[in-house]
Amino acid sequence: MAKTLKDLFLAALNATLMLVTLCLVLLLMLFSRVNSLSESFSEHLNVVGPLTQSVQDTGSEIAALRGDLAALRGQSQDVSSATMTRINARVDTIEERMASMQSSMQQLRDAPTKLLDHAIDRAADQAVAGIARMRGCVPGEAPDQLPSS
Repeated sequence: MAKTLKDLFLAALNATLMLVTLCLVLLLMLFSRVNSLSESFSEHLNVVGPLTQSVQDTGSEIAALRGDLAALRGQSQDVSSATMTRINARVDTIEERMASMQSSMQQLRDAPTKLLDHAIDRAADQAVAGIARMRGCVPGEAPDQLPSS
């Protein structure tokens, strides 16, 4: 009886150690995947940085253009009001596009956090599905026959 209990204890300990090892391997795979995703996101953010600066510089140039147009309006009476109205309308359109671009840039800056959270959730779901497949507990499938003891 004592030998049976000892063998049962060793078998349970062995199974527990195998499960812990499997969990550690899956965690290691998950962390390496997250690491590669975060590196990829940081590379993409390095591309967005100069673009953001370019958008800000263009906004400054538009503000300077608006000032030049105001000075031109004050200096010259030859420029018709219809022409100035068209020019101002074009500048307003450019400013609206710039505002839209800045909004898009902000969404790009916020995207890595959302994408990383989504990637972690998806990787965890895939890990759970993989473990279920390994155990034979695939969702949606009913076992044909239970083994008899």
